[in-house]
Order: sequence, then structure tokens, then C-alpha cells
Amino acid sequence: MVGVSTKSLYGVAAMHALYNSPRNKLMQIKEIAAMTQISHGYLEQILSNLKKHGFVVSIRGANGGYKLATDASSIIVLDIIEALEGELFVAGQNVGASVVLDSFWKDIQEKVRAVFHVKLSELDKAYATYFYEI
Repeated sequence: MVGVSTKSLYGVAAMHALYNSPRNKLMQIKEIAAMTQISHGYLEQILSNLKKHGFVVSIRGANGGYKLATDASSIIVLDIIEALEGELFVAGQNVGASVVLDSFWKDIQEKVRAVFHVKLSELDKAYATYFYEI
């Protein structure tokens, strides 16, 4: 089954909160947790992983916190998910033992990956219109 785990949902939510911080201001974990409703401990683990993959930087100290490591226009949601989970959808080679089934799974893999190929900076714009159409 194809799905996105809570870890990925929370990771994208945390990145979105950092993106929306005023003028790329450092945000403390407690601020991000309050905005996203993610537990402090779990958020700490997620941010540590995102830092290890180069998505966020952290500054220690009383005025420290987290911020995006690069411009949000260069961060793809798919990359965030795969940093936290590994490859999103893997269609094994020769799963179906036929050219037709192998092509089918490869096509599905490409479509799933395309759904998440959205820039962090475009999430608000891309989906704001969706909610106004409902």
C-alpha cells in the first residue's frame, strides 16, 4: 500500500512552519510544536533528521532555534519525505515477471513521485486555490 507516515506528515508540517516564520527568523521547538500540534520529543527527532539531511540549521542558546537551511523554492516535498522515510515508492524490478506488469509498476512509481514533487514555497499557492474551489 502506498501511504505517507505520520513522521513524513509532521516533517512537512514542521518545514512549512519554518517557511512561514517571519523573515526566516529562528524558531524554537516549542513554537513549532505549538503551531503544528506535534509533540516536543517527536518533533526534536524529526528536526534532528532534517538537519542531518541539510534541510534545516540550528543555533544553540537562549535565542537559538531552527530555520530552513536553503531557500524554500529549492526544497521539494518529495525530498523531505524521502529524507525521513527512504524512497517513497519502490517498484521492484521484474515484480510481475512480464513487460506489461513491470511497465505498470514503473508508471505508478513515477505518478506517485510526481504527486509529491511540489516546492515547499509553492504549497500555500498550489493548495489555496483548491480549498476556495470546494
